[in-house]
Amino acid sequence: MSAPKGDGNLVPTVREVQQKFADILGHGNDITWDLISSGQENILKAKLSLLNFDSNMFHAIWSYRKYSKGQSLTSLFFVMVVNNVYDPKLAEESRSWRLYPVFRCRRCVDETGHSSNIDCCMSYVSQYSMSDSWNRFVTHTGFAAGLMVTPYLGVYKQTDGRVELKTYTTTQIWHPNKKDIPITPESLKKASSVTNKLRKIIIHSVPFLVYPEEVFDFCASEKMLSSILNPHSSTQSGDVAGLSDSLVLFTNNLYNSRLESLMNNNNNDPSIFVNQQRSAWDKIARESFKIEGNVNLIRCCNGVPSIPKLDKIFQPIDSKIKKSKKVVEAEKPENTPSDLPEIEIDLSIKVKGQEINLREYGTQLKKHIASSESFDILISRMSEHLEVDTFKLIMALTQTFVETVREEMCQMLKYYFPTESILYQIILCISKHHPKWDFNEIEEHSSDILRRVRMFFVSTGPNPYAEFLKKCEVCPGYYDICKST
Repeated sequence: MSAPKGDGNLVPTVREVQQKFADILGHGNDITWDLISSGQENILKAKLSLLNFDSNMFHAIWSYRKYSKGQSLTSLFFVMVVNNVYDPKLAEESRSWRLYPVFRCRRCVDETGHSSNIDCCMSYVSQYSMSDSWNRFVTHTGFAAGLMVTPYLGVYKQTDGRVELKTYTTTQIWHPNKKDIPITPESLKKASSVTNKLRKIIIHSVPFLVYPEEVFDFCASEKMLSSILNPHSSTQSGDVAGLSDSLVLFTNNLYNSRLESLMNNNNNDPSIFVNQQRSAWDKIARESFKIEGNVNLIRCCNGVPSIPKLDKIFQPIDSKIKKSKKVVEAEKPENTPSDLPEIEIDLSIKVKGQEINLREYGTQLKKHIASSESFDILISRMSEHLEVDTFKLIMALTQTFVETVREEMCQMLKYYFPTESILYQIILCISKHHPKWDFNEIEEHSSDILRRVRMFFVSTGPNPYAEFLKKCEVCPGYYDICKST
């Protein structure tokens, strides 16, 4: 990737890299957050594993749930360090850089408890440090010496589509006993040209114990980062088969194979992914505008698990029922434009040979689908396991919740949650309380099911209660500590 100027493999500048991240992770001047509820920690672990981070970093991030009622509320941003220039004005144009991911965790909020101001206290967790303020973070980074270019306060704020960046001087590695392992143009180039991960085995010796530890020459996310940051690199279409799994770093979705397929079929065009992310944040922003009071943009995790785990949920259903063929009839156009606003689905499905048009369940149900792939997975597994009447009943329950309860929940919780989250929680509730999946039993207890699902979403609210807030001594904000985490 460090080819001379004019080559198609030219390394992007620091500003170009940060602009790309801003387009993916930010939304104008809004503060954006990813919400992972208690019990969904596998999503955060999946993100960290892509970066080769150990369990210590997971526990560090997870510990800050105490400030958000037991839910993890974080924003991912990236720090870039250059040491080949000494003028801060030139640092943004450098093509020789080291890249470090950092997770920003919410601590303080405004007096309503619903959002954080730009100047509120936040916590910053990197592979080298934990800091409870921005000033401490930039002065005790743990990164190698050089000029550090980063979005101010870890917020990807954009003015007229241009990301705002700040430059700081780092003078030393704060933790000299820890090896500096950044993402670099060289490691991205290596990741883009190697099909399988390379491993080195390091032998650690301590008294009475010798054990091997696997160390990757590059982290699992670097293939994806190479494709997104430098689409003209040597990455071939066949080399991005693992792109779907890697995109969880940016999407909060475990399933991105449809998005990966679109990119793959369009010469790995990263604008498809960037535009899809913009579309997702735009949808959240439009919904958040309807919520009363000042709110930040919060993207929740829908929690939809793998297909094998979903099949286990449906296991009690009579195994003698012959499973039908795969039935989701989603259109996948061969020439999808790169400015695709969102990935559409065909809401037509066959259950035990009977075709069901999901549009019968109202426009709101489709309107609030955030991840069409997760939604497809849910209805396809339902169609494999359930009888027609039971399938229809669950979809009707989902419609009822979307049309009569969801708006109330958004106003109460101050964040956006999608149709597929509701459908999945209804399935979980039935599997727990009505494991026989008997139609008459489910129909009789429909009100209880909706009530239980409502209570689940109430429990996932990350915003502290205003009456329990304490004034912060450091910033203009307020905070509360949840003692049950």
